[in-house]
Parts: sequence; structure tokens; C-alpha cells
Amino acid sequence: MLGKNPVPQSELFRTMLVDFIDTHHELILLSEKIDWNYFEKEFAPLYATIGKPSMPIRFMVGCLLLKHLII
Repeated sequence: MLGKNPVPQSELFRTMLVDFIDTHHELILLSEKIDWNYFEKEFAPLYATIGKPSMPIRFMVGCLLLKHLII
């Protein structure tokens, strides 16, 4: 089953990642240039409609990209 991207919500005692991350880092700049909707559209038919929700497609594609960039 296709997982959904969580909606970021601010909490009273927890800071958001975007508040202290370096927005000029190479990986952040790369993630802004990637068309994530393309991957969602291409991989969504491969997921079942029943069962346990999967990890979001953006997360899975991002992990694979990191794996190939680091190795």
C-alpha cells in the first residue's frame, strides 16, 4: 500500500529540521532540483492497494540516490 508523505507540524518543544539545517548544503540544493512528482507518478502503480502502508516514495528514492552518491 502506498505510504503518504507526512505533513510537517510544529511542536511546542521540538524544533523543525529546516530551522537549523544548512540550506546551502549540496544535498539540500540537489533535493530542490529533483522533480519528486515524476517519481511519485512512475512508482505509484507498482504499489498494492491493500496491506500495510509503505515508506513514502520520496524517502525510498532519496535513500537510493544517497547510496549511489556516497559509494
